[in-house]
Amino acid sequence: MTILNKLTTWQKAQARREGIEGYRVLPFKTLQAIAQTLPRNEEELLAIKGLGPVKVRKYGQEILAMVAGGVAPQERGTKVYEPVAQANIFQESAEVNALLDAKEAVVAEGDAQEKILHNTSRTSDDNAHKKLSAQIDVTTGEIQEDRAQEIMSVSDFLLRVNRVLGSYFTQVKIRGEIIGFKRNANGHAYFEIKDDDAIVRVSVFRNVYELCGIDLADGMEIVVTGTPEHHARFGFSVIGSFVEVAGEGALKKAYDALKKKLSAEGLFLPEHKRAIPALPQRIGLITSPTGAALGDFTTNVGTYGYTISFYPSRVEGAQAVKELLRAIDVLKKQNLDVLVVTRGGGSLESLAAFNNENVVRALATFPVPVIAGIGHEQDETLSTLVADVGVSTPTAAARTVRESWDHAVAQHTVYQERILNGCERIVRDIRSVQDQSVRSIAGFFDQVRGAQREQEQIFATNLHRLKERITQLHRRLDYWASLFAQHNPVRLLKLGYSITRDDAGNVVRSIHDTKKDAILEIQLSDGRVSARRQS
Repeated sequence: MTILNKLTTWQKAQARREGIEGYRVLPFKTLQAIAQTLPRNEEELLAIKGLGPVKVRKYGQEILAMVAGGVAPQERGTKVYEPVAQANIFQESAEVNALLDAKEAVVAEGDAQEKILHNTSRTSDDNAHKKLSAQIDVTTGEIQEDRAQEIMSVSDFLLRVNRVLGSYFTQVKIRGEIIGFKRNANGHAYFEIKDDDAIVRVSVFRNVYELCGIDLADGMEIVVTGTPEHHARFGFSVIGSFVEVAGEGALKKAYDALKKKLSAEGLFLPEHKRAIPALPQRIGLITSPTGAALGDFTTNVGTYGYTISFYPSRVEGAQAVKELLRAIDVLKKQNLDVLVVTRGGGSLESLAAFNNENVVRALATFPVPVIAGIGHEQDETLSTLVADVGVSTPTAAARTVRESWDHAVAQHTVYQERILNGCERIVRDIRSVQDQSVRSIAGFFDQVRGAQREQEQIFATNLHRLKERITQLHRRLDYWASLFAQHNPVRLLKLGYSITRDDAGNVVRSIHDTKKDAILEIQLSDGRVSARRQS
């Protein structure tokens, strides 16, 4: 267990003993600072923000003991897909952070305790009286035979109960009907969910509630993802980490209600749609790193020298909404031409993240045009409706990106054909003039045979004029051929010229376009090299 996990577990236990929220013991950021700096005495504790003299006197020795007996903190693994660095978009409340880290802290204990309980359950009936008195030490994982004789405080008892609950139910999904729904002044939601035989209390913190993008009410059937715990003052409840509507019928009803609401605000109006820029190069891409959509998009988008900033995200499940919002927030800070959000088809339930109000509004306010390629022909998500271009598949999204490039290539072919056709017309005209001149000369020769000398002079004159015209036509052809050759970029590169671009891909035309130590890319006739400006 890392020092941070130890600290968050201690914070939660201390909060229960004192009957207060976890952040009032110590804020989560303070716990992080302790785990990072590893203080060795009270003076170093006092230097940490959030630890004043009163709290150092109250908690200092316990904290120093945990730091001295712990292990170096381990950084949570984050896979970075260049050039986008992953970052959180929510500053969750300290109580939520503490709860999530406390849950992780007991996962490692769960396997050991499960094995102990399994072995204990197989004890013979002769040892039944021992089973009744045996208890598990959730700190060491050992069975303590004499715990039945120990007198515990209520707080210690609840602490041990919650550790066992956290070990065996690190996360649960419960389906039921909402009753008694209410939200307090801080925005936290409290309600109960029931089935035919039982009722359980649920607490959902404000950040989690707002993230779900659902207006909960009595009578709704939902699925709550969360962690069970027994609060020292408020009793047993499930602390919800995500809430979703249950069943296709309920999902469709929620979908229709949100669609009507957003439509009334004008989010889907055609006049709000932005045109995809011509010849886009910097593409932001959000999709699952393991799904077929990623391959469908990259295979069909073409090879036009794009820079694709790929940010991976789950596209269904309890974590999809949070990861999609994080990806959108990170990519909106990038220098993009267009954003593509895509995934394959699925049921209304599997596409629920793309019908989340927070996700839809985030796409509506994205700083550059958005292409949504979600699902198949029959799938119509609210994200598709709010996007500047909504198409039905990842392949269609790729074709939308490359459309202007394909058009440009087609136009280039058209202009090339026009030039060639023009040259052919000139040659035909020359040949036509030559043929007509020859016929004219022969006719005149037959008619003026008696005045040969005069006709020879006329012939010589006409021939001279013809040669001058042919010479002029050849000069025009040479001029066009020279012009074509001069403007051929490949020829220029082979002559020793080069094209210099900065790290953003922009052509550098002047020394003032770059700064000292700027990284430059130089394109030659047979490849590219990188360089750094020295002055």
